[in-house]
Amino acid sequence: MKILVLGGCGNMGKAMVRNLMDQVEVSEIIVADIDSRKGENYVQSLGSKKVAFKQVDIRDHQGLVKILKGNSVVLNSTWIELYMPIFLAALEAKVHYVDLGGLFHGTKKQLQYHEDFKKAGVTAILCMGASPGITNIAAAEGAKRFDEIDEIRVRTGAKGGKGFPYTPRTILDECMVKPMVFKDGKHMELEPLTGWEKYNLPEPVGEVEGFYSIHSEVLTFPTYIGKGVKNVTFKVAFSSSLVGMLKVLKELEFLSNTPIQVNGIEISPREFLDTHLGSLPVQESIDEHKSFRVELIGKRNGKRAHWAYETVVGSNRQWGIKATAIWTGVPAAIAGLMLAKGEIQHTGVFPPESILDSSRFITELEKRGISIKGREILDA
Repeated sequence: MKILVLGGCGNMGKAMVRNLMDQVEVSEIIVADIDSRKGENYVQSLGSKKVAFKQVDIRDHQGLVKILKGNSVVLNSTWIELYMPIFLAALEAKVHYVDLGGLFHGTKKQLQYHEDFKKAGVTAILCMGASPGITNIAAAEGAKRFDEIDEIRVRTGAKGGKGFPYTPRTILDECMVKPMVFKDGKHMELEPLTGWEKYNLPEPVGEVEGFYSIHSEVLTFPTYIGKGVKNVTFKVAFSSSLVGMLKVLKELEFLSNTPIQVNGIEISPREFLDTHLGSLPVQESIDEHKSFRVELIGKRNGKRAHWAYETVVGSNRQWGIKATAIWTGVPAAIAGLMLAKGEIQHTGVFPPESILDSSRFITELEKRGISIKGREILDA
């Protein structure tokens, strides 16, 4: 089988590639990126005959479709704003598709193409990273313990690492786009950087302070987890220094998308910021741990039930890849492998919780060093 990783030179893409290299069923891995020098150097450094590089410009739709054709599946590890053109190219090329999540609004748009993918006979699994991704798997596994679910809480955080833990433009969106919650059966929009809460995650992450963030779990859980879910919230914790910097950028209106004139050139402050931050040297630190907790509250056999599912993931020193990329890229690689092997029969567009066997997926994660543990919480 042949699997193509778009954005395969980025951190998330590298984690996908390294995991796929270890799978005997995979005969060929194509690393596709716009930067040919970076891509060729990366592939050469892997020293594997089954990994090759192809240059691709996603703005060239027909060229992209041509590159996608003939692959068993495409794993999309590019920026969120590039998801739709790649998603639609996969549909045209009739190739299975996996991505890391469209921050609620993008995912909502993609789900509208369910019948189109179904007619094409291919499958798209959205939001298949860590969060969203294995948070969805954890919620699906936990839902088995309930007859009715009143509330699902997703809380994430990290310890270690330096600077931006992943693409700055994605973090800016996660923090500064108005977050959504599902409250009393309705989606509601809130203000950015609100809902501050201290919570404990598995060691060595420990206590962190998080806030509401725009995420796709809030969109998909009410529909695809089912069981009468009435409330869903998502909170993320970043370092206080990073949050402080974001607050300053917001106050100075660097996050504005309104164009201004600079020496006769029209550019928005946000466009400049994305370009500038993306060009800075990456402050790499392999010493990092990522963690989440998914809590479900509801009823079982007429009695109140409360369960939590947690994980903590460290960096892979052998690969030289930090935790953020490991817990995001590895789940996508697993889903892609399942699609390529023909283990998933349903066609259309799906979030993870509606198409993947949660118990089986947790077993596959365990094989790769990612452990999800559930525990009952006995409320006072």
